[in-house]
Amino acid sequence: MASMFGGSGSVYRALHRALHRRLAPGVCVQGAARIQSVRAATNDSQPEEKYCLELVRSRDYDGFVSSLLLPEEARRSSLALRAFNVELAQVKDSVSQKTIGLMRMQFWKTAIEEIYRDDPPSQPVSAELWRAVRKHYLTKRWLLRIITEREKDLDDRAYRNLQELEAYSENTQSSLIYLLLECLGIKDVHADHAASHIGKAQGIVTCLRATPYHSSRRKVYLPMDICMLARSFSRNVPAAATRPSSNRGVGGLPAESAEGRF
Repeated sequence: MASMFGGSGSVYRALHRALHRRLAPGVCVQGAARIQSVRAATNDSQPEEKYCLELVRSRDYDGFVSSLLLPEEARRSSLALRAFNVELAQVKDSVSQKTIGLMRMQFWKTAIEEIYRDDPPSQPVSAELWRAVRKHYLTKRWLLRIITEREKDLDDRAYRNLQELEAYSENTQSSLIYLLLECLGIKDVHADHAASHIGKAQGIVTCLRATPYHSSRRKVYLPMDICMLARSFSRNVPAAATRPSSNRGVGGLPAESAEGRF
């Protein structure tokens, strides 16, 4: 992890300190109690809030659990943002034609504009997102950047190289983290820097985790340059095994590249 932040890990530590100041002491110990409190509150919550909570719990459980660790004043907004992300993420797999997907994305572009005019559409996620925007003064461009990048992803093509995957992750995952930091009231250039790297790492891990699912649908979204390297490396394993150890890293990548990227 330190290599991703220039070797010293100072940026990562800055984010950790910033979050630590915002999170209550013993937050992990209180996790179970918070889950119970959320379950109890679900029965009394408004329909829009309950919809977002259930959507995130069923489609993004990691995000749901991490939202429970946030302070109460940021928790509901976090769930709204993650529900918004889920709505966009599931468009690609839920439509049979790209045109329909583009129409869904246009709905969300229009919804964001209306949210910032204090006239949100009558839709649960939009209503909760409007509340979060009003409460935390969320930056509009991060929301629009997520939509734009998800819209480009409707082309359904593999990433040509690792840089393309990192750019996609920056525009989606990192943008979401920037918004979550705003919900926590954290405005710090070092925290944003760390969030950028964390978002890229999360995007890469998500791509790797989804490989079995994509393979079952006869699709490959792993960067093509990495796939070509792995294919070449696997063919040359018997020969390489007889040579003196060379400066190779994970999956046949040069050691400095593997260390810096992963």
